[in-house]
Amino acid sequence: MKNCVPFELPGFRINSVENTNDRLIIGAEAKSGRARCPKCQVLSSAIHSHYLRSPRDLPVSGKRVRLVLAVRRFRCHNAACSRTIFCERLPRVVAVYAQQSVRLAIALEQLSLALGGQAGARQSAWLGMPTSPSTLLRRLRRCEVPALPTPRVLGVDDFALRRGRVYGTLLVDGETHRPVDLIRERTAEALRTWLQAHPGVEVITRDRSTEYSRGATEGTPTARQVADRWHLLVNLREALERVLDRLRTDIQDSLLHTSPQALVSPLTIYDRERRRGTQDQIQQQASRTRRYALYAQVKALQAQGRSISQMARELNISRQTVRKYRASEQFPDYPRGQRQTSLLDPFVTYLQERWDAGCHNTQQLWRELKAQGFSGSSRSVWQWTVLRRTPVPTQTGRPPARLVNVFKPPTTPSVSQRTSVSLPASRRLVWLLLLPSAELDTLQQQLRAHLRQLPQIEQAFTLAHQFLALVRQRMPTVLAPWIEACRSSGIVELKAFAEGLLRDFPVIQAALELPYSNGVTEGHVNRLKTIKRMMYGRASFDLLRRRVLASAS
Repeated sequence: MKNCVPFELPGFRINSVENTNDRLIIGAEAKSGRARCPKCQVLSSAIHSHYLRSPRDLPVSGKRVRLVLAVRRFRCHNAACSRTIFCERLPRVVAVYAQQSVRLAIALEQLSLALGGQAGARQSAWLGMPTSPSTLLRRLRRCEVPALPTPRVLGVDDFALRRGRVYGTLLVDGETHRPVDLIRERTAEALRTWLQAHPGVEVITRDRSTEYSRGATEGTPTARQVADRWHLLVNLREALERVLDRLRTDIQDSLLHTSPQALVSPLTIYDRERRRGTQDQIQQQASRTRRYALYAQVKALQAQGRSISQMARELNISRQTVRKYRASEQFPDYPRGQRQTSLLDPFVTYLQERWDAGCHNTQQLWRELKAQGFSGSSRSVWQWTVLRRTPVPTQTGRPPARLVNVFKPPTTPSVSQRTSVSLPASRRLVWLLLLPSAELDTLQQQLRAHLRQLPQIEQAFTLAHQFLALVRQRMPTVLAPWIEACRSSGIVELKAFAEGLLRDFPVIQAALELPYSNGVTEGHVNRLKTIKRMMYGRASFDLLRRRVLASAS
């Protein structure tokens, strides 16, 4: 019983088990009396000598295991063989020259696939089979990438190697949901080359990238391309955001004629109540200044008749930002968050009067306020003054000094006193037009009803929900009439969206007719991002490719 262990060593007889505080030392010898020459494959029973091998094995009950194997050397009697003496091979227990058993090597290989180098080394030490990160990465590089058959349904999507700079392409089997390959580039030529080298793809699911469209068409002209339905809904949301950006002034003017009681709550439903430090406020104003300068440049270039692409290249900003600024009659400022009350609020009127009179000394203002009963510190007064020393513009025609009054008491002015309304950003406001009524509370439904009082927003709301229905319910016959309705609606943003659908009409229609989508590929992109972050973004493309493909096999 003292030599019993809870596992077997194939081909070996266990002779001894030494149990110490932190490890097990297991001695064993081979059962077979013969061995095969590794070069000529001739059996031999002539033993030349013995020697010991001491590989590490999988831990047992938290204890490290060391095997002490009595291994033999044999003579080869084949006269035609160049080897006269050979060592017996132990392929089921330990590989040639290996210091780890086969099953320990497999465990470390799986650990490297799952966790990589640094994280894998930490976990292996905790599991009782310590190794170094470099060893795990060497094992990972020796992993064989499985040769997968060419899929019938291929999902194509991009992923970031360096966000905003370098992108690659991920290919996924749309039927088995397994990654097929990773390509270092995100170009039409790279996709075309891969498709030409792997014939047999019948369906390609992709986003609306023109590069992937051209690569798929040139690589396999007979394959049917399918647009991703999620991206279609994203493109619709972006078009609605541009509508809200263009009509922002009209929405604000409409809300100015609403009763103050109905105005306050709905407009603050998206605001987060938080206290910002002075440094944050200064940085926010600096960002605001830069955005306003870009807005002014876009408007100047628009007056000169420049195209969207020309302005984007010249100003080094995205075309979407150019479209947003072109469509806005006034600077699309970010909405301000709801502010907490301050001890300085009752003294703001006096401070503003003294500031306008030319008193800009913080300590002097603080002493005057203390004489009037102010109990706060001089830092609060300094925060109020420092923001007025770095004024920034917001909207054309408005004085900068009034734009930074962050200590203004949170009272609700009358309608006659209001000159603008702080609306939520369009990217938040658009969800009031897209979400079903059941997911909106009473205040949100009131604001949506108010937005729909504008004729263009009501028309955009109706068309948007028609498109949501035809995509979600897969109604390809309704697509063409809907596109024509958008083109004749007079809403330039939806007209541009519809014309884009018309250019990709066969691909969009296939998305409504076929059950395939790019959702599986998007999920693998998310998994790839997780793997890349676990590798700290420093691993090579080859190592990333092996982890993505080998661990999914």
